Amino acid sequence: MKHPLILLFDADMILFESCAAVETEIQWEDDLWTLHSDAADAKAKVDDRISSITDKVLTKLGHEGAYEILMCFTDDNNFRKTILPSYKANRIGKRKPVCYRGVKEWVFENYTTYQRPNLEADDCIGILATLKPNTLIISGDKDFKSVPGRFFNYRKDELYEISEDEANYWHMFQTLIGDTADNYSGCPGIGEKTAQKILAEGCSWETVVAQFTKKGLTEHDALTQARVARILRKEDYDFKNKAVKLWEPKR
Repeated sequence: MKHPLILLFDADMILFESCAAVETEIQWEDDLWTLHSDAADAKAKVDDRISSITDKVLTKLGHEGAYEILMCFTDDNNFRKTILPSYKANRIGKRKPVCYRGVKEWVFENYTTYQRPNLEADDCIGILATLKPNTLIISGDKDFKSVPGRFFNYRKDELYEISEDEANYWHMFQTLIGDTADNYSGCPGIGEKTAQKILAEGCSWETVVAQFTKKGLTEHDALTQARVARILRKEDYDFKNKAVKLWEPKR
């Protein structure tokens, strides 16, 4: 029996973009301005975006059978902050769009959702993508290249088929270069082009550690970066206890 297609949506991103798009400035008096959102407009935009993206990927895949939509969200707590306290510290104080929380509640009431303690939406997606057959990741976040499987980047309108070797490469690549958006540094002084040259000579944990050592750092420093860079897969999660199994390199 053929398994139905499961569309794993990055609900954080869809919701943020939809709610931000309906924010409107209102000037009441010369110096009095407020920011206004109509949640009904945001809900309609969420529906429209999910529908249009779904239609597009079904066409790209030539899929005519059954399918499911699963909206994946980030929990309020994040296991990465116990590994690296500065993780995403650059986002502290940055607000969500005005009606974000209310529309999120509506999504939980009207769609099938998936959220787990201490996990980001990326992790929920990565776990499900490597656990269930016939899945498609849907997001505008390039980081999903580090998850084996199919990935549709709706911002670029590009569909990828990512092997396990390719996903492992991107994990090591991200470990080396870090991510300023998420506030982890990677290996000092290494950018994208340098990382590509390094990994072209051998994509191994030993290669990555050697670069950290050259900078006067340790394998523990490299492991910290690798663990925050890692989007979880099924083997990185204890389903019974709903707990993360921290990534360990293969020796």
